[in-house]
Amino acid sequence: MCGIAGLLHLAGESVEPERSTIERMVQSIRHRGPDGGAVWGDGPIWLGHRRLAILDLSDHGRQPMCDTSGRFWISYNGEVYNFPELRRQLEQEGMVFRSSSDTEVVIQGFAKWGKNALPKLNGMFAFAIWDRLERRLYLARDGIGMKPLFFAIHGNYLRFASEIKAILVDGRVPRKPSLDGLSEFFAFGYSAAPNTGFEGIHQLEPGELMVVDLGQIRKERWYRLPYPDSPPQRSLDESVEVLDHALDAAVGRHCISDVPLSAFLSGGLDSSAVVRSVSHRVQAGLMDGPIRTCTIRFAEESFDESPFAEIVARRFGTDHASEQVAAASAELLSALVEHAEDPLADNSALPTYILSGFAAQTHKVALSGDGADELLAGYSTYLADRFAAGYRRIPKFLRSTFIEPAVRCLPNRDVKYHWAGLARRFVEGAMHKFPLDHCRWRTMIPERYWSSLFLGSVKELANASFDRYANCLDSAPPWLDPVEQALHLDLCFHLPNDMMVKVDRMSMAHGLEVRIPFLDQEVIRAALSTPSRFKLHRRQGKFVLRKSLNRDLPKSITGRRKAGFLLPIERWLRNEWWEFVKANLNQDFCDSTGILSPRGVQMLLDDFVFRRKDAAYSLFTLLVFSLWWKRWMGAGRQVVNSVITEPLPRIVSPLTP
Repeated sequence: MCGIAGLLHLAGESVEPERSTIERMVQSIRHRGPDGGAVWGDGPIWLGHRRLAILDLSDHGRQPMCDTSGRFWISYNGEVYNFPELRRQLEQEGMVFRSSSDTEVVIQGFAKWGKNALPKLNGMFAFAIWDRLERRLYLARDGIGMKPLFFAIHGNYLRFASEIKAILVDGRVPRKPSLDGLSEFFAFGYSAAPNTGFEGIHQLEPGELMVVDLGQIRKERWYRLPYPDSPPQRSLDESVEVLDHALDAAVGRHCISDVPLSAFLSGGLDSSAVVRSVSHRVQAGLMDGPIRTCTIRFAEESFDESPFAEIVARRFGTDHASEQVAAASAELLSALVEHAEDPLADNSALPTYILSGFAAQTHKVALSGDGADELLAGYSTYLADRFAAGYRRIPKFLRSTFIEPAVRCLPNRDVKYHWAGLARRFVEGAMHKFPLDHCRWRTMIPERYWSSLFLGSVKELANASFDRYANCLDSAPPWLDPVEQALHLDLCFHLPNDMMVKVDRMSMAHGLEVRIPFLDQEVIRAALSTPSRFKLHRRQGKFVLRKSLNRDLPKSITGRRKAGFLLPIERWLRNEWWEFVKANLNQDFCDSTGILSPRGVQMLLDDFVFRRKDAAYSLFTLLVFSLWWKRWMGAGRQVVNSVITEPLPRIVSPLTP
């Protein structure tokens, strides 16, 4: 895992004078690769790299790297887990290797197969490849969107990097808010590729390839989710067996490392399944054990899953460690804004940041259970979709006159997933038909606040954001049933734009590589070929995974409802963060944005203070927005331009066998 950066002069002029620029770009993402950095230049292009050494710790694994001919040069971020098989195939075709890294397999594979190499790669990655002969740049992102790649075109330059701050380090890049990206943020708590919160700064979409010839830029989609050709017909036992085999195989690939591994363990189904697969490898003598597992503890009982994690750790004999989450602080929120860069109001990013920092104290790599919810129907929203159809059959008069007003009057409680809050979210989303109801379960600021909160076109753009989410169904096979359609929406939109952003930014802030076995291509194929009735069964999501884990874990683990990795946001906003809220969400701030109405913000604050409405998530979203605006659009904007740099070596010679 690493960080990449680069700039290309689109008119073909030499960029040699821009060496200081590329060095500052690379140094701004030093946290992604604390083990070293280097730059390489060739006429109109600079490539830069920061290295987190995981495979081939020697200098042979350093980047930027070229193929044996010296024609293709790469700056690469990620891990390709099937690189041993690809290497053997390339060796059979005459390729010679010097390193044992997956990076060299990627660049040699590209030299052999061109862009047809992309579908062969099973992993998480983003890379830039420069063809010296054709003077052509290739930018690519993995199919699921686990790794980011941002770019901006300004003047005659294309700038690209793993993080936005590396683009903004060049003071010539304008810094303006994007109404499209911010409208998505207010709708969902995140912006969605290709948008960002910054006007003129975009990101590649998952599974997208950008080809840049000097003077011409084109994009193409190289990845599609690997659905079967028709509705799957497997039995439950067959589905369990296929999923188990796929996950064990994926974990085996994800355990290839030249440094020790750890694993996140919450005590939920997903992380427990990953740890179980690791234990299978330890028991088979395929890796040394015990593996270290990490979790965090909360003082608030309804948010604390550490007792369940300890049960799983004892069952599989891990070296388990936990850390108590300290009292909430303004510094924690500032860290979220600093490392997310794009506005991100998913409060689970904060415990992910804390957990990653804890794991990084002893390890460079951690396995995670992310991705299972979107593959196997783990969220309550899938059940809500099912109930909503029946709810809408109730006469509208009864719903609007009796049910909805009564639900809105239910009292709030500062506990996780309180039923009153869930009921309010349900009735608001169920006003819309599928798939818009599904998209609106995820809204951060309910529609009832939009007219009072937002100025200008933000309200209309927020509505368009829901349509864009729903339009992801355009790429779905026609035979998908409603459950599979909802899963498809989340795999294409929510997973890459929220969950993967959270995992990448919060872990790489600490120089920790997080690997996600559930998003291995073999596991994805196994899940997509599992009948939906074995995913959402009666009122239980991830039923096929529960069935599998029943053989190894007690009902106290497999029978639990999904807990989520959340913070006690409402209580912290009322207590530890309240002065911070008042200091940031004031009239001067609202006036400075031209986006928020001071009166509307005050109404929201009053609703929260007097518990008139369930306003905690809306308030948290606005708090994050205020910190983001001040950091990236206000007084804090100059900080990134004063990155302390150290001389970076310039790689001048190609790898030779």
